[in-house]
Formats: sequence, C-alpha cells, structure tokens
Amino acid sequence: MYSFDNSSIKNIKGEIWKDIHGYEGYYKVSNLGRVKSLDRIIPHPRLYQQFVKGRILKQKIVKDFNTLTEDVMISLQVALALENTTHYFNVRRLVYAAFKKKIDFKKDGLYVINRDGDGYNNRVSNLVLVTKAEKQRRSIDSGRQDFEYLRSIDRF
Repeated sequence: MYSFDNSSIKNIKGEIWKDIHGYEGYYKVSNLGRVKSLDRIIPHPRLYQQFVKGRILKQKIVKDFNTLTEDVMISLQVALALENTTHYFNVRRLVYAAFKKKIDFKKDGLYVINRDGDGYNNRVSNLVLVTKAEKQRRSIDSGRQDFEYLRSIDRF
C-alpha cells in the first residue's frame, strides 16, 4: 500500500507535514507524499460562514503511455482551491518544494522525478531534481526514448 492510498487523517509513522507555498493555512503536504486540507471557516451564501473539517485529499492518477516501450508512466496530481479558483499540481513537485527547495519550472527549467521510477512513490527521499537534459538521458538509458529518432528531429 502506498502512502497516498491512506485517507486516514491520522499521521503515518514518521510523517511530517509542511505548508504548501502559496496555500499556507489551507493545505499541507507530508514527507510521505500525502496532501491534506486544514480545518477552516469559509464563506457560505446562505449561512454566511461554514466550518469545513480538514481531510486527506484524494490524488488523481495520471497515466502517460509510452508507445515505444508500451509502458505506462504514472504521476499523481491534486487539486487545491483558494478563493473559488482551483489549481492542479503534481504531488512530487509539492513535496519537493516543501521539503527540499522551492523551484519555478518556467524560470529554472528543472524537473522533479522519482528516483526509483515509481510515480506512486512520492516520498521526499525518493525525489530528485534534474535538468531537461538529465531527464532526457534517463529516458534514453531506460529505453523509453529512441535516441536516433530524437537526433533526427534535432531534439538531442
């Protein structure tokens, strides 16, 4: 059983929680890859205010099919809402940003990948920050990308 499957609000042994950047006071992420909402009071159209109990958020499994190897690459996403706006985040990026280093993909061009290649395992100890070239090299080395094809379209 993976940590993200555990929907109990109780902490798992060794679990540490940190605020999600930009969502402080609303959401936290754990070193084991779980995401939770916090207890809070929100505006309500009829009741004026409503208490919402915190809970562990369900993570969406995103499957990317590789036609070359016929493998499925997994990543987990979560939806965070703030002021009636919902944003979707890759869980491994949230974990990495909270526990290691906050990164700006558009500015830095860096990727967070799973060290063991298991997209379900978003423990902070399993996450690595890599450049686009390092990610591409890893894909070629594992046989998920065809080097000759990439060379023919001038992508490598």
